[in-house]
Amino acid sequence: MCCRLVLLLVFTLLASGAAAEPISYSRDVQPILTDKCVACHACYDAPCQLNLTSAEGVVRGASKRVVYDGGRTKEQKPTRLYLDGHSEAAWRSKDFYSVLNAQGSQAGLLARMLELGHAAPLLANAKLAADMPLGINRENQCPLPTEFAEYAGKRATQGMPFAVTGLDQREYHTVQAWLAAGAPVDQQAVQPTASEAPQIAQWEDLLNSNGARANLVGRWLYEHLFIAHLYFDAGRSGNFFQLVRSRTPSGQPIDPIATRRPNDDPGNDFYYRLWPIQGVIVHKTHITYGLSEEKLARVKQLFYSGDWQVDAVPGYGPSR
Repeated sequence: MCCRLVLLLVFTLLASGAAAEPISYSRDVQPILTDKCVACHACYDAPCQLNLTSAEGVVRGASKRVVYDGGRTKEQKPTRLYLDGHSEAAWRSKDFYSVLNAQGSQAGLLARMLELGHAAPLLANAKLAADMPLGINRENQCPLPTEFAEYAGKRATQGMPFAVTGLDQREYHTVQAWLAAGAPVDQQAVQPTASEAPQIAQWEDLLNSNGARANLVGRWLYEHLFIAHLYFDAGRSGNFFQLVRSRTPSGQPIDPIATRRPNDDPGNDFYYRLWPIQGVIVHKTHITYGLSEEKLARVKQLFYSGDWQVDAVPGYGPSR
């Protein structure tokens, strides 16, 4: 298997005439995952929690744990990408397993899943076989690398991408060559632009103003906007931000406080921050809300034009 993947790497580089230039994750691989994989592997409850919208998700890997389980009687610790773990080691401690790493003489799980799908391609626009489980109640199969042989023996037509015509030859060889090269990632974090930075500073200054009234206004805005994808006038197209509570003030790297709910007690002093959203954005989680000079002035008019006073800010928790 490993020899075959090395040959794929050589074939891809020679065929493209780019032997001197290695395959880039951000330039060559992520666009393929975006086009063929993220329709399913993007949300918090993606199959096997495998999130393929960014390098962080690919490196994090997969998990057998079900996110939403109506029969569960005890709460489960959340596993939100970027929030509940910040390193590969942290995710391994939360029972996520690698889909990239080779297992002895066997290629990684992602490589073998793609190979299984490539070996038994589905016919374009044809009706799926009756044994191809789809629907909201389907039970996801999340084999460990050591369980793949059993999975492939029972589900020879259920490789990846699942239930679609899959990768074309160029896409397949590109991803497999990248995996054979050790799956290096070069993705850079999204940063605010020169036009976005001063607008972020204005909003963070408002949200973090001192005094009981300002604290209540900041909290009201946060608890209404935390789920939104925020964008700015004259900002870069495709740049969106989320409002988070951070241990660090404006001007310092954001250190988000990962509470389960937005009205949970943050546990310590915090600052409201506007955090660039990383990875591919998909429509099903894309709730947009624009921020501008006019919107800022309107918020100030609504909340600060009167002489109303606040004696105490409410506490935290579901009953508050």
